[in-house]
Amino acid sequence: MMAKESKHIVRNDITSAYVDSLKKVVRNGYLFALMTEVERPLIGSIQVEDELARSGLNVDKEMHRRFEAFDFNGKTGKWWIENRIHELFSGLYHTAICKYDQLDFIRDALKKIETRKYTWCSNRLLCVTFDHTDEHTSHLHLSRQPIPPCLTLLDFKPEQRKLHLIASWRAQYFDTKAYGNLISLAMMLRNVCKNTGFQPGHVISIANKAILKNRTNARRLVKSLQS
Repeated sequence: MMAKESKHIVRNDITSAYVDSLKKVVRNGYLFALMTEVERPLIGSIQVEDELARSGLNVDKEMHRRFEAFDFNGKTGKWWIENRIHELFSGLYHTAICKYDQLDFIRDALKKIETRKYTWCSNRLLCVTFDHTDEHTSHLHLSRQPIPPCLTLLDFKPEQRKLHLIASWRAQYFDTKAYGNLISLAMMLRNVCKNTGFQPGHVISIANKAILKNRTNARRLVKSLQS
């Protein structure tokens, strides 16, 4: 009996993890429960002044440059990266994870965990991105809008002196959005670590359904990144 193809991609840097995950999605058309894990999403110091600075991201510079230059029918890869960073730091996702002071609670709790004041909430450091009581989500199953958004959950997991970030997506476009999402998650992890005293651990992104916006573009993208 033929062994099933692994849907857990583990790589050292952001770009390699993305490219190997993208290739699997392109080959299959779509995948359920695809897990992309970056073991070292950040390099160098986490003490940066600008929270949106891209310095210190562990990327393959040449493949990163090729992704930025790639044309997705009028929008470049660079545009998509900036779009994903915007969503997490000032757009829809940012508004959601800050609602009810979720992100502030996590930062405060991590500071106390780091100083050994308490540990009870170490498995409750969650940011949920949609509120079922909100009038706009009164019937989220029938809504034609992105409610709930593709990102459904951020889960911060402390492990000794390191902090891991696990993101869950109900669906994720792997050609256009997934790379920028990994980058923005790495930046979010860096910022939380900077404010709490932890060292950055892994970024783990779980796509409940990994899909493609345009399979033809995705195939061209794979060739471009590997050329």
